[in-house]
Amino acid sequence: MKHWRGWERMQEELPGMQVQYFDTMLRFSHDYLELPPYYERKACLTSAFLEEIDGKAYDVTLRFIGVHSLKLDMHFEYLGDIEISPEEIEDIHFYVHDYEHGGISFYCEEIAYIGAQENVEDNLQLALSRWKRFVQMELPDEDALGKAFKDLAGFADRPMVVDLLRKSVTHENAMIRRLGYQYMAKNRK
Repeated sequence: MKHWRGWERMQEELPGMQVQYFDTMLRFSHDYLELPPYYERKACLTSAFLEEIDGKAYDVTLRFIGVHSLKLDMHFEYLGDIEISPEEIEDIHFYVHDYEHGGISFYCEEIAYIGAQENVEDNLQLALSRWKRFVQMELPDEDALGKAFKDLAGFADRPMVVDLLRKSVTHENAMIRRLGYQYMAKNRK
């Protein structure tokens, strides 16, 4: 995409990401950077967004370059529901705003994809909530249950998760018991 640095790399690393809307802005910082090609000083806003893609949480970092007309209103606990839309006004190419609460808005000349990393704590919370949802069902989908169990087992270095996995062998649902026994057999010490 024109005026979006690292667009191709972002599409390769996060193929399921929707780039027009972001759920939660976790943090941001404001800098003045001297960037190529002319090394003129430009106002930049570097932001990390929490994004769930294919059932996993990621911190996606974007840098908004040439920020103009920044409006920040911190009446809410977090900045969320961020929309990035094309806006062609001379050198300005994007309008970024919180379309739900109006907590932040600005124009920028271009956007740079800095990178993404898996958000381990939020992934643990997602795995726990999915597991709890399946454990309460009478007849959960076997494939979805197996995936939820596998996702939860990925956090077996946490004592709380190990305890949940061990308790699964005494669960009333036969599928959950079978998954628990398979896990125990695989991880005997």
